[in-house]
Amino acid sequence: MKARLLALLSGVLLGTVSESSLAPVLPFLARAFGVGPEAAQGVASAGLLGAALAYLPLAWFGGRVGAARLFRLGLLLHSLLALLLFSASSLGQVYALRFLQGVATAMVVGLVPGLATSSFPQARGYAMGMVAGTVAAGTLLGPALGGMAASLEARYVFLLPLPFALLALALARHLPGLPPQRADLRALLRAPGFMAALLATALYFLHTLGTTVVLAFFLSEEGVSPAAIGGLLLLGPLQLLLLGPWAGRAADRRGYAPVALRGAYLLVGAGVAFALLPLLHPLWGAGLGLVLLGTGRALFQAANNAQVLSLAPKGLEGLASGALSVARTLGQALGSALGGLVYAFLDRPYGHAPAFALTVLLFSLLMASSAWLVQGRGEGA
Repeated sequence: MKARLLALLSGVLLGTVSESSLAPVLPFLARAFGVGPEAAQGVASAGLLGAALAYLPLAWFGGRVGAARLFRLGLLLHSLLALLLFSASSLGQVYALRFLQGVATAMVVGLVPGLATSSFPQARGYAMGMVAGTVAAGTLLGPALGGMAASLEARYVFLLPLPFALLALALARHLPGLPPQRADLRALLRAPGFMAALLATALYFLHTLGTTVVLAFFLSEEGVSPAAIGGLLLLGPLQLLLLGPWAGRAADRRGYAPVALRGAYLLVGAGVAFALLPLLHPLWGAGLGLVLLGTGRALFQAANNAQVLSLAPKGLEGLASGALSVARTLGQALGSALGGLVYAFLDRPYGHAPAFALTVLLFSLLMASSAWLVQGRGEGA
């Protein structure tokens, strides 16, 4: 693997791990600050909101001041904010610092899809498969690491991104730039099929993080330790690291939309199973459900991300990369918030097990909407 791609993937891991590692820690943060699930999930949502607001402006800015320079600055700021979060003493401070860390995350990962596809124009699906596999791995590896950190003390979760920041900094000396970019957001959004593919991206990430957050609360109520929750969630990233490049090559051969559609169908079916299996046995049922979800996630994410970028007009790749990151981050933020709110609402009258199953079924229904958007929309490759 080339050093420039490894640098980009390390930056992706920094951003995704810093967000997703919070999932198994949220129940313990809620207890530490004496708040409910709906308030605790704000720790995750604050960072995602900061990133969502910053992605598009920073994607435009990076094309003018230098993407590599912006990338390195984001790594430094992210690391500093991680240290400040570790020493924060109130929930209000955590909210504010997480919002700023979200902006730093946008500086790191906002240009990665555009840089990756511009570096490999004849293997766009493969490049996005590698990025998608890393995003998915970081999104699901984070909870495993978060659970291990929380077994020591909840605040250690904020230090998890630091090793990835150091690795990315060491490899980021010779990153390529983007070709000259335009800032015509209207032309980008009007490109045929672009908005449908982008909305499908948001719904996918809503499903991914939402189901992860709800699973963490369910297993916590079942008396499962944070380390065990984190270890269980390690199944997903191991599967996706293996399947991401394969899924990307499949999308290059067979077309982005058809492969994304297959992945969406798999996610809907596996989501129904995932809602029910943990009710039979919390650990074994959740583990089997996560394995079933893995193939669908690999196929959908690699193909859909490549499709979004392939639909962008020439000269708008950087802006499309930022829009893709906005869709991902907003989907994660909404998934985290919706998961916490719906689970808390249903838990009070029905108990945690029915609340888990019903919330996951709701997310599966939303994923079905993503399949509808993908079907017959956009170009195949």
